[in-house]
Amino acid sequence: MSDTPAPNGAESVLVIGSAGYLGRYVARSFAEAGYRVTGLQRPGGRPVDPRYQAVPGDLADPASLRAAAEGFDLVVHAGRIEGEVEREGVEAILASGTRLIHTSGADVLGPGDTFEDTVPKPPSCVAWRAPVEQVVRAGGGILIRPGLIYGDNGGVVPDQLLPVAAKLGAGLYFERRGVRWPAVHVADLAELYPLVARKAAPGTAWNGVTETIAVDELAAVTGAGTSVCWQSIDNPPAEIADIVELYVMDHDVSSEKTRREMGWRPRYLDAIGYLREECAAALPLLGR
Repeated sequence: MSDTPAPNGAESVLVIGSAGYLGRYVARSFAEAGYRVTGLQRPGGRPVDPRYQAVPGDLADPASLRAAAEGFDLVVHAGRIEGEVEREGVEAILASGTRLIHTSGADVLGPGDTFEDTVPKPPSCVAWRAPVEQVVRAGGGILIRPGLIYGDNGGVVPDQLLPVAAKLGAGLYFERRGVRWPAVHVADLAELYPLVARKAAPGTAWNGVTETIAVDELAAVTGAGTSVCWQSIDNPPAEIADIVELYVMDHDVSSEKTRREMGWRPRYLDAIGYLREECAAALPLLGR
């Protein structure tokens, strides 16, 4: 539970993606911190939780996002949208004059040891993130960059990695052992958002990462102890084709500044152990 009270106890926040994986945790964190939460209701999308108000809007229709954002104290973009449409949506929200916290990704920083102030050098599969970040920061918005989000049977692991492991009979990594990925539990990540809303200056970026894990160790977890090395990222399984470039991008993302300046205190610090139990329960349902 967040210990960050909303200023004046009742600021209003519009959460984009409030019915989604990360967004429902973010909405709950703001509600527990005393904010009045509203969710964006997409046409044909999952209904906004009845505990919150709802306003209509479409991620593919920037004009609707601007109209939806007007009148709120804060907009938090915790939904999933990529490429040029995301940039246009961000521009529309900023044009409403409402403060924006936008969810990017730690992968935008590129390989190696990176920090909150590292100049992004993204791989081609997420190259669109860098110009979106520029728009957010130039417009006075704030960025949160999560690592691999896990927990509550959601995220990339059950959506993409487990189906591959079930099909191959083993977890998969590429080219070599020891490739590092940043990771964060969804509940810990969600608690960062109200802290940033209260403390962060406009135009800043914060890394939502709690630890670094090895891709080959994660592969063994998804494969119930069995993993296989794919020698090249050429012709990967279709389930992970869109992120295969990340399998060989070794990156260690620091969140030391974020923890210190935002007062963020994550509780889930053993991603491999957590995912081992979660995957063990999920694999039989996939035929393993």
